[in-house]
Amino acid sequence: MLVNLTFAAAAGGAANPVTIDWWTLILQSVNLLIVMGGLYFLLFKPIAGVIQRREKFVEDSLTHAASSKEEADKLLAEYKEQLKEARQEAQQIIEKASKDAEDYGRRKRVEADNEAQAILEKAKREIQVERERAVSAIRDEVATLAVAAAGKILNRTITKEDHEGLVKDFVDKVGELN
Repeated sequence: MLVNLTFAAAAGGAANPVTIDWWTLILQSVNLLIVMGGLYFLLFKPIAGVIQRREKFVEDSLTHAASSKEEADKLLAEYKEQLKEARQEAQQIIEKASKDAEDYGRRKRVEADNEAQAILEKAKREIQVERERAVSAIRDEVATLAVAAAGKILNRTITKEDHEGLVKDFVDKVGELN
């Protein structure tokens, strides 16, 4: 349009700024459509593709994040269950070990008591045997002394056979008295 005004001014005529040059309008419209088509193919389509890929990436990321969260929640639940089971198992092991220790202690006390009782019984038997031996030895000694005293009183010599016979009779009589 500026070109038309310039040519009109050069021709010497007064240019009418309100008139429309249809050829210029058509050429400028075609030129605008060509620029817009070029911009559409060169800029809008690639940018729209980038935006579309970005939207798809965001959607995929959100989907992946949601599935990862669900999987993490499942794993967390499994781990919590395993931890709970492990704690229960550990508690059972502790209780069993405690019970086993108590049973072991009880058995050892019973064994020690039985062993002490057996030692006591053995000692009592040994004391009884030693007592009987001592009593027997004392009887023999008393009998020997009695026979010797009787021999001195009687002033007679006692033979070995007489002595053994008197001791035996004396021991038998003392044993009957007990």
